[in-house]
Amino acid sequence: MKNYIDEIYTVSEFRRDNPELSNQAEKALQYLKGHCPNSEDATFVVIEVESYHCIACLADEFAPYTLAEMIAPFDKDRIYPIQGLVTKYAFKRY
Repeated sequence: MKNYIDEIYTVSEFRRDNPELSNQAEKALQYLKGHCPNSEDATFVVIEVESYHCIACLADEFAPYTLAEMIAPFDKDRIYPIQGLVTKYAFKRY
């Protein structure tokens, strides 16, 4: 199953908006780049998964955007090992 998002929040935007997490975001970005082939021209975004900030790579540049499976979670204290992103269906609450 593919992982889609409607809006992107780039790493540079995240770093600007969250200066206290800027260094960790950059470390997580570099860590993920080391695991992604052809990452020089890729766009990296920040998503939230289970209350962790995560760096993810866009698989395409068209909305809705498709995310690559590998993500790099981080918080203020550390960078976590590379994880896989899994999409699960859920009910939309009204």
